[in-house]
Amino acid sequence: MRTLDHDEFLAMRRFPALDGLRAIAATIVILFHFAGPKWSWLSGWVGVYIFFVLSGFLITTLLLREQDRTGRISLSAFYLRRAFRILPPYLVILGGIVVFVLLRGEFLARDFPHALKYYLTFFNEFLPGSESDTSGQDNFFTGSWTLGIEEKFYLVWPFLLVIAGAVGLAAAWRKLALAFAAFALMAGLVGVTGGWVLDGPHVPIYRSTVHYAILLIGCVLAVAMHYRRSYAVLKPLTHPLAAIPVFGAFALLHVNMESLWRRPGTNLGLLIAYGLLSALLLVVLVSPGPLRWLLATKAMRFVGERSYSLYLLQGPVHFVVVEAVPPLGENRMISALTVFAVGLGIADLIHRWVEQPMILTGKKLIARRQERKALRAAEAELEAPNSVEAPSGAR
Repeated sequence: MRTLDHDEFLAMRRFPALDGLRAIAATIVILFHFAGPKWSWLSGWVGVYIFFVLSGFLITTLLLREQDRTGRISLSAFYLRRAFRILPPYLVILGGIVVFVLLRGEFLARDFPHALKYYLTFFNEFLPGSESDTSGQDNFFTGSWTLGIEEKFYLVWPFLLVIAGAVGLAAAWRKLALAFAAFALMAGLVGVTGGWVLDGPHVPIYRSTVHYAILLIGCVLAVAMHYRRSYAVLKPLTHPLAAIPVFGAFALLHVNMESLWRRPGTNLGLLIAYGLLSALLLVVLVSPGPLRWLLATKAMRFVGERSYSLYLLQGPVHFVVVEAVPPLGENRMISALTVFAVGLGIADLIHRWVEQPMILTGKKLIARRQERKALRAAEAELEAPNSVEAPSGAR
């Protein structure tokens, strides 16, 4: 047993165990919504914060590696990749819900003319009543509030990395300082954007900047692991034995989040601590060891690769399941497992027929753009000598 060298980490093109972590996050969110109070100890609602830390880590890692490889970050290529990754499943599922409620004659009753303004602009978290208002009918898509958070993060964070500079030791420390400063700012604004963290759980949460702070924990980790000097600080955690205390601390906090959350004034600290332990768990999961092996199994990766659609499908699938089998309307484990199974089946179809083909289309489009750009650059180089007049007497 040994630690993971920095060069080995940089050579890794995929982190399969993180797909398994996505699978767990999506599953516990579904259990939180539909398994009933007996399973509240699973603290499934914090699964979205695992997604946030994962997103911050993976996006930042990809951007930094692109910058090392090419000397720059292509914002246009990044946004194209994100668009072809995020939009197709999102629009297919949202479109399916709209068609469903239209066929049932419930488009107006479920307030879709108003809700679509938010869903189609990714201001999901600002939809009035989406957090706690139970006076209206559910439109099956309020769980997409996390997409509103992540899309705004994708819009801003890559710009900040470009501003921080390309390569060199100074650029590395600037990026680390930038990630820390952005985290501190988002955490500091919680008092303005979401007093719920200080006053207790029974107030709106979706619009708080704490979600960006959790995303930025993943960004800090990515920057720290990308550069050799800061990686050396985290390297002891890549030893297989380090998984024991890290996973133990994470699991202990996770299963107690529901009870600890009820104590007023502790929520901000709890979420930050949870985000930090999630980040340390990522270090363990990219490193050799039994935990990485377990989460990288074929079954875990299968669910993880479909977790995005599975997460978005849980609302409409639950409604259809209950319509088909009314006794499943009572929140209990059999209800949650049925939603999971049906949702995973539909998510698999979307993954195969929509998600993967559109990701491939995006990659081809980016490759063609890069080829055309390289061709124009080559043509410009060839033409450059001809555009300079020979000095007199040079013949």
